[in-house]
Amino acid sequence: MKKEFIKETARDIIALGGVPFFILVLVRVAILSKPDFLLQFLLAGVIFLLINFLVKTNLYSGLGLIILIFTSLYYNDLKFSIFASLVYVGLISSLVYLKSNKKEIIKGVLLGVLSSAISYYLVKVIFYE
Repeated sequence: MKKEFIKETARDIIALGGVPFFILVLVRVAILSKPDFLLQFLLAGVIFLLINFLVKTNLYSGLGLIILIFTSLYYNDLKFSIFASLVYVGLISSLVYLKSNKKEIIKGVLLGVLSSAISYYLVKVIFYE
């Protein structure tokens, strides 16, 4: 019973990097009336998903990282960033525990970083230069 609880908890944590949660965050961001922040999320998500179709990566590790990066930048609060980072480490640990492909997890993380960086700089150019 304990092992089943751990597996179920791991799946729940992984869901925080899933498409439905990403959409939920997008809707919340849209309510903020901050078009630059919304565009960062949208662009990063679209870039990630497009490249993900070409290069097989772990969807959860990439989208989860995009959420971590942009929510941490938005809130600009060390305590929140630490908490969100710990949740993300839990997500990655859960993927490993449930025996996801480690190479795909790493590629997802790298693609999440790349997508976030591209999106961040494109939005910076569009809105602030």
